[in-house]
Amino acid sequence: MTGSRPPRVLWAPYAQKGSVYPVVPVVSALKQAGAEVTLLGLPRMRGLADALGVEFSPYRSGITYDWSKPDGRDRHGLGPGQGSDWFHRRVADEFAEVERLVRSLRPDVLLIDSFVVGGGLAAESLATPWASYVHYLFDESAETDAMHRVWWEDGDSADLDAYRAWWDEVRAGVGLGPETRDRREAPWYRMSPQYTFMLGHPRLRRGDRELPAFVTRTSVRPWDEPAPPDGAPHRGADDRGGRPRVLVANSSAWQDDADLVRAALEGLPDAEVVVTVSAEHALDVEPAGNATVLPYWPHTDLLPSVDAVLTTAGYGIVSKALWFGKPVVAVPHARDQHYVAEAVAAAGCGAAIPWPPKPDTVAEAVSGVLASPAVADRVARLSGPMAGFPSADDVASSVLALAKRG
Repeated sequence: MTGSRPPRVLWAPYAQKGSVYPVVPVVSALKQAGAEVTLLGLPRMRGLADALGVEFSPYRSGITYDWSKPDGRDRHGLGPGQGSDWFHRRVADEFAEVERLVRSLRPDVLLIDSFVVGGGLAAESLATPWASYVHYLFDESAETDAMHRVWWEDGDSADLDAYRAWWDEVRAGVGLGPETRDRREAPWYRMSPQYTFMLGHPRLRRGDRELPAFVTRTSVRPWDEPAPPDGAPHRGADDRGGRPRVLVANSSAWQDDADLVRAALEGLPDAEVVVTVSAEHALDVEPAGNATVLPYWPHTDLLPSVDAVLTTAGYGIVSKALWFGKPVVAVPHARDQHYVAEAVAAAGCGAAIPWPPKPDTVAEAVSGVLASPAVADRVARLSGPMAGFPSADDVASSVLALAKRG
């Protein structure tokens, strides 16, 4: 950072709702602190940049991230059967995009989603200060990178040597030498060793391993983009006729999980049911009069007036539910959702039921969490900002402190 000009921040998010929304309050705090922020991302992210009042630079390469529909999503979950060439190509494209903009924009600090692997490697290569963030539930008992564990590892135990070899291969693909960090930091190799912050609810966690000194948990108020102007309105807090109101939310990334919606519509006839379907799913069921089915709708608008949340256990929606003090029924289906469901049970803030969901099981679980004084007490204790954990303003200050060091 030179002279008196504002600090320049280059932000490289991963372009999915569950990845972008949790970090937006930090980006807003950076702007409030006087930073000039440039969003580097897919062309379709221009609208978000405009809404946040930040500069926008579109990717010039063929990078695509779209998990909202079955035929357009990234190749998440294909694993060893498909090989990792696709991933290496994506990393190389991310590396080139970040390198290009760093050389032209000359930012003081980079803010990189940990899923944008090539961005962090470019920051290392260019010796540019950088911070990274994690927006999913991190399994603290893992010996390797969580992304590698989901995509490539077979069996119940990790092969740390195989992971190290894979990671060094990723690094070599962009011209970097082998990883020099200690093996004990293997789960964090994708993250910045200067400053990494973990989003989501800080009490929603598995494992009790001590975090590295450069990693911090946070307590950041949830953010959602506004509702579409032509969207169907949802009913208010006082017109439910004494019935409990249940928010039903499947994944914003397509994963063939509409069975949860069907089970809820059938199993909860005595509740008011509000369903959000963010990904592209064709529902072959007609909602009854007690149900409202919406496409994307901001959960932060809905959560204050619901009594419970029934979800496939995405980390984002569960974290938002706890911020607003709502009990959770978790029905995990894929990715890190089983970890999240286990964390819900461990935190005492709800219940978990197996996939595929059955209407009677859903009804029993929802009734159980609504009737439990212990669950009600626990979710009340987990609501709102958590004392002792950095806020969005605190995180922004730490990110800008890297710029001053640089």
